Amino acid sequence: MQRAFKRAYTSVSFMAPIFAGKMSSQQPRLQTLAQLIPPLTYDLHKGDCGRVAALGGCDEYTGAPYFVASTALRLGADLAYIICEKDAAPVIKSYSPDIIVNPYLRSTANQPHTGIEEKIAPLLDKLHAVSVGSGLGNDPALHKTVRWAIQAVRERGLPMVLDADSLTILGDSPELIHGYRGAVLTPNAPEFNRLCKALGLDITDKSTEEAAQMLALKLGGVTVVRKGKVDVITNGERVFVCDENGGLRRCGGQGDILSGAVVTFLAWGEKYKSGAWKHKDEIKHEDVTMLAAYAACMLSRHASFLAYDDCGRSTQSSNILEQVDMAFDNKFDQLLQAVKPSKS
Repeated sequence: MQRAFKRAYTSVSFMAPIFAGKMSSQQPRLQTLAQLIPPLTYDLHKGDCGRVAALGGCDEYTGAPYFVASTALRLGADLAYIICEKDAAPVIKSYSPDIIVNPYLRSTANQPHTGIEEKIAPLLDKLHAVSVGSGLGNDPALHKTVRWAIQAVRERGLPMVLDADSLTILGDSPELIHGYRGAVLTPNAPEFNRLCKALGLDITDKSTEEAAQMLALKLGGVTVVRKGKVDVITNGERVFVCDENGGLRRCGGQGDILSGAVVTFLAWGEKYKSGAWKHKDEIKHEDVTMLAAYAACMLSRHASFLAYDDCGRSTQSSNILEQVDMAFDNKFDQLLQAVKPSKS
């Protein structure tokens, strides 16, 4: 059955340099981003296109980790896990049979807490990237486990995206990710301001780009995605500005869809760095995190645009989720037909 008609979109010239734009504010071209996407062949095995996990989800916020994991699957990750609080698991399981739900987290009310780390550690060993914080809530026991998990992810050298309540943890304990180039933070405006205040940064009279760079440098070169009217992506040295058109609705859950896209591209980046596939052009390994973050911003914003085009004021994040695959096709389908993996 033929796919639905793809809506018009603006592409970037294939003949542009790897990074187009001014040195202070650049945009990677689509052809560069496409190098991170695994080519689909009959030689693939389950997991070759990425195994990711969303660490979060309490009894109050069950939709957030679902949006993370479901976005990853819709983009093409092979396996998506959710590691959530015990009481949240049955609800999340009811949303989709495609997501592997692990009820390993324990809130203060759900004693005992023994054995949690022993359950989570073997799962982390299987993964290529982890999303942390979506739907986590503020329970101290959950935060204690997530602190351990962030350290465990870092010890394994896995890339991770941190959003929502995990940013509160970082405000209290920035050493957890300081200097870790595999970390991506995705704060919205209030979260960004709170994090800067917690870290003692005075961003008064600073532009959004300057403030984002200050935060990235303060944390030792992690990648910061400051979400807003445009998304500013920076590791303190290089700045990308994603001004892809998005929808006009600001419904809850959009940040979780972004996290799902980021964790997917980070996982693909790990596979790319391992030599799992090669395209025509090579990407420097140190550029992968920034490129993954930009690609995720572009796709999530475009999916939002498509959903709003269909639903208008009634747009919900579930509508945006339904447009993720169309957004991917609009941006990358033609390129992936032209960019073939090496035969060697």
